[in-house]
Amino acid sequence: MKSIKSLFFGALLGAMALNLSSCGGGGGGGSTWGSYQSPYVSAQSFVNGLNNADFAPSYDESFVILGTDQTIRSADIFEDDWFVIYDAKYDEYKAVSLQYIRSIVYYDYYSNSTGLAEEFRDIETDDIFAGYVNGDFFGDDYEVVDEIGYTGVYEGRNSGWLYEDEGETTDVLLMAAEKQKSAFIKKAAQVSYTYNVGIETSLSLVSLGYKVEKAVAKGKGELTADDQAAVLGDLEKLTGKTFAQILEASTDADKKAAMVKDIASKIGTSASNLEDRILPELFNIQ
Repeated sequence: MKSIKSLFFGALLGAMALNLSSCGGGGGGGSTWGSYQSPYVSAQSFVNGLNNADFAPSYDESFVILGTDQTIRSADIFEDDWFVIYDAKYDEYKAVSLQYIRSIVYYDYYSNSTGLAEEFRDIETDDIFAGYVNGDFFGDDYEVVDEIGYTGVYEGRNSGWLYEDEGETTDVLLMAAEKQKSAFIKKAAQVSYTYNVGIETSLSLVSLGYKVEKAVAKGKGELTADDQAAVLGDLEKLTGKTFAQILEASTDADKKAAMVKDIASKIGTSASNLEDRILPELFNIQ
C-alpha cells in the first residue's frame, strides 16, 4: 500500500496545484481553453446549467425538489450532500451528489455551469449506453429515484436510499442520522480540547477526516483523482491558501514544509502535531 500520508499531501499540494488552476465556481474564471471544474457550484446553478444545455423551454424545465439540507441521505456523516431534482429531459426524478458534480472535469474556455451540465449529460449518456439506465451502478454519484405514492419521499433505484425531507419525517433513519450527528459533534469537541483548536476548525477536521477515511476505504488505500477533487474545496477552505501559494510550494520541498507549518498554525496547532497526531488519529494516516 502506498503511504497514505504522501497521498494526503499530494491531494493537499500536488492535486490542488494541478487541479485548482482549472477550477472555478458556477461562472467566471479564466478564458483559456482547457480542463475546468466547478468546486463551488450549487444544486440550483447545476440545474440552471442543465436547462441551458438541454435548450429547455421555460414551460418544461428541470428544477430542484429537495436541497442538500433537506435529504436524509445528506444527514448521514458517511455520505455526500445529496439533492433531488425533476429532470425534464427524461421526465424522471434524480438524486445527485453535490460533491460528485463538483468533481466533474469538463473542457471549455472558462468555468461555467452549462459546460459542467453538458459533461454530466455526456457521462449520463455513456452510462445509459453501457446499460446503466438508472445512474451509476451503485448510486454513489447520481441515480434515478421514484416517489413513493404522493408522500414526497423518493427511493433510489440503485442504492435503495430514501431521499425525503428530514424536516417532515420522524422515522428510524432520521433518528439514526441524528445519533450520528451527535457523535460527530462530540468527536469535534474532543478534537478541539485535545489539540487546542477552535470548534469550527475541529468540525472541519473531523468532517474532512471522515471523507478521506471513506475515500481510502473505497479505494483500498488509494486516493483517486476524483476523490482528491471531491475534497479540494474543503482543503482550500481549511488551509486558507491561494492557488498561487500552493502551486509554488508544491515544487519546492522547503516551501512545502513552510506551508505545512503555516497550515498547522492556521488550525491552531504545531506542524509536528499536524503530522504526528492529527493526521494519524483523525485521518488514519500513518
